[in-house]
Amino acid sequence: MPTPNTNAEKTQNNQPSQRERKQALLQTLEQQRIDIMVDSVRLDRAAAPIDAGWYQLVRFRKPLYLLGGLVAWKLARNPERLVQLGKRAVGGYAIARKASQLLR
Repeated sequence: MPTPNTNAEKTQNNQPSQRERKQALLQTLEQQRIDIMVDSVRLDRAAAPIDAGWYQLVRFRKPLYLLGGLVAWKLARNPERLVQLGKRAVGGYAIARKASQLLR
């Protein structure tokens, strides 16, 4: 007389039962949830300096708008100063780069 097949037993094809498959899937889902939580904490920690810098910019948004408008107004009145300022910026960048190479 054949014995009845219980849920905990393997089927005749040596495959896991439906309950075992469900349990394995639930364990996989729980592990994925844990991985997502760990990754979100890691992302928050990695992005903290960027967020702090952004909040500083947002904090001074209105003064920066006013300053930018003033600079744009001055440069619109005298466009050759923009070219002069660009040349100085490129020269300053080149000097700073060369200095950092020499100090290494």
